Amino acid sequence: MSNSLLQNRAAWAAVAAVGVALAASAGVYFTSAYLRANHEKVQRLRNAKRKYRELLADLAECKGVLNYFDKELAPRAQALASASDDTADGKPDLETRKRELLAIGEQVLRLMEKIDGIAPALVVEAAGLEPWSEHDRELTQKAVRAGLEQVFDLAGDVRAIRKSLIQKAERRAKRVDALKASLNAEACEPSL
Repeated sequence: MSNSLLQNRAAWAAVAAVGVALAASAGVYFTSAYLRANHEKVQRLRNAKRKYRELLADLAECKGVLNYFDKELAPRAQALASASDDTADGKPDLETRKRELLAIGEQVLRLMEKIDGIAPALVVEAAGLEPWSEHDRELTQKAVRAGLEQVFDLAGDVRAIRKSLIQKAERRAKRVDALKASLNAEACEPSL
């Protein structure tokens, strides 16, 4: 009996050892799966933040151009529109003023195109999500479950800053257009 008891204990010990080995390997598998998923999430967030910083730098550059417009070009455009058509004083003639005002208007349009090219969807796309996932409830919930809700906040920040800059650039463009219209009206008036 003692021999069968030893065999029985040895069998239980073998089963227990196999059980412990299975539990350990399952633990290693699940831990590595968790670490892989976490690493992927961190990489996706880093990519989104990197793109966010790039877009913020582009937006800051656009804001700098708007400030340059306000300090340098807007007064120049106003002076061109209000200057009299007298070339004897060294002031530019009407055609030169029109060309300079047109060039200022072109700079504002190029700035608006650059701002328009800064798409908040690029942040979402850099995170490995579909660009339209922000507007699809199911895809948004899936991203939130994956821990990527911060990506939508970053995209929202870019969208808000971009919208503000577009509105400011549109106001500058309207101002330049009004100055061009007044200069064109001046050109159409018959001189006395």
